[in-house]
Amino acid sequence: MNRDKIPRAYDLNARREREFKRQRSGRDELYRREDYDNFQPVMMTFKAFLSTQDDSITDEEALQKYGEYKLEFQRQQLNEFFVTHKEDEWFKMKYHPTMKEQRLTEMKEMLQKRLHVFTTLVNDEFMNDVALDETNQDKLIELMDKIVVLLEGGSEEDIEEMIANKNNSEETKKQIHKTTSIFLSNLHPSITKLEIETIAKKFPGYMRLALSEPDQNNKFARKCWLTFERNAKIREICFGLNNMKIREHDLKPVVNKDLSKRIRIVDKPSTDSKVAELSITTCEKLIKVLDKKAGLFDEDENKNPLLDHIVEGSSDTKVLDRLILYLRIVFSLDFYNKNEYPFEDEMPNRCGLLHVRPSADGDESSEKEIAEYVQKMEDKISVFLKEKVEIKAELLSKLGLRNENDEIEKFMSVSMQEIESDKWLCILSQKKFKAPQFVRKHIENKFGEKIDDVKMEVEFFNNYIMDENRPKLPVATPMPMKRPHPEKRPAPRYVEQDMRNYEPPAKKSIKDRLGVGGVKVTYSAPDPRDIIDYSDVDSFANFDYDF
Repeated sequence: MNRDKIPRAYDLNARREREFKRQRSGRDELYRREDYDNFQPVMMTFKAFLSTQDDSITDEEALQKYGEYKLEFQRQQLNEFFVTHKEDEWFKMKYHPTMKEQRLTEMKEMLQKRLHVFTTLVNDEFMNDVALDETNQDKLIELMDKIVVLLEGGSEEDIEEMIANKNNSEETKKQIHKTTSIFLSNLHPSITKLEIETIAKKFPGYMRLALSEPDQNNKFARKCWLTFERNAKIREICFGLNNMKIREHDLKPVVNKDLSKRIRIVDKPSTDSKVAELSITTCEKLIKVLDKKAGLFDEDENKNPLLDHIVEGSSDTKVLDRLILYLRIVFSLDFYNKNEYPFEDEMPNRCGLLHVRPSADGDESSEKEIAEYVQKMEDKISVFLKEKVEIKAELLSKLGLRNENDEIEKFMSVSMQEIESDKWLCILSQKKFKAPQFVRKHIENKFGEKIDDVKMEVEFFNNYIMDENRPKLPVATPMPMKRPHPEKRPAPRYVEQDMRNYEPPAKKSIKDRLGVGGVKVTYSAPDPRDIIDYSDVDSFANFDYDF
């Protein structure tokens, strides 16, 4: 049956198509709206801003007002972000005065322990015969295992036992230097460390957990690593965790694989003497900066004794290797990889990877290869040498930096109410007083903890504002404009001409027919004819309709 003869009300296929398009359009709009909830609103461009101003505005006034608009826009976004995330654990760990101080103390204790391990290795001459090149891979792995044993609280006896039992089966001997772990790739930002630990401690062999920084491009979700003893039944634990939820959030655990190769080889130019000399100078700068930042050593009386071995202009690889091992063990900074492994003491591998030089044998590197290697090294290491930049007080004020006294005054004003002449009410206790100064004194005496909370909130907010690398919502790109579909033009109808009055058209000259410029050939001109769609001709052939 011809589709054109079916009434629209009975065209079931067309109705299904319309319903499907309507549902799909609604879903797409919902997804776009949910996506945009996780982005900053788009700031107006200068051109768009000018359209909101009076036509008589001058160029100078326009630039000044646009600058004010940008600052106010940024201030609002920072304040909104703070209000939205101030209850999240990851945000408190970074900026809340109490939790921030507690975290800094923990990190410093970890650094002190790693420094003690390095000193022990130096004093016991564990590193004397170890060179950081690919020919010493077995010795380097043994050194890294010793480091892990000491970090886990083991003794020299444990190190000797580890070496003696190196070839034994993992199931028969407890291995302090090896662990097994589970990875949670997409942890909801509202889930706390305590909630995960409470679940993980239900399984035997649990040791520790590590949480990554939140991913700003993934709704501030975090990654998590759960570390267990080597002999733990990790697959059974993973299956058990897979059946658990924290509130309504799934954990989606997977078993972590062991590192396939702990010693990695870098490019050949690292063996060049000029590169070695530059590497010693760079390591010295790094150690000074990181020591000062962590409060381990300074450049005055408490100088790092390791730096006494450095001779200016030297390319001695023994000196270089000792500096690189100090950076790797104490600060978890892999020099040849130009990368830092953050929170390594909380991770499954407390000293997992180490990058070393290739063998010095073979062809030498060209000048171009050396120059490219040096440039790449300087670019990546410069991130660690960059000093913290303090934001100017004027800009901080414009971004909404809070004043403690002003915030206390605001708290006092909202905590009291004038009922009538010479009668004031304390909203916190519902007691009445003759004057506001008595209410203030009453609040200071009876509700001092609330005033402390106000002070804490001010410091909390200011810590966030003063961080140059503060987290924020990513900027959304404007949604593409929907282009209207071109209207379908009906195919031209053929009209039969009356041949009785037909006169042939007058023949034009060659110039009129070809144009003054002659014949122009082009292969990009569009065909003016409409395409006629025949896809629906047999679409109803297999359907029976009961009218």
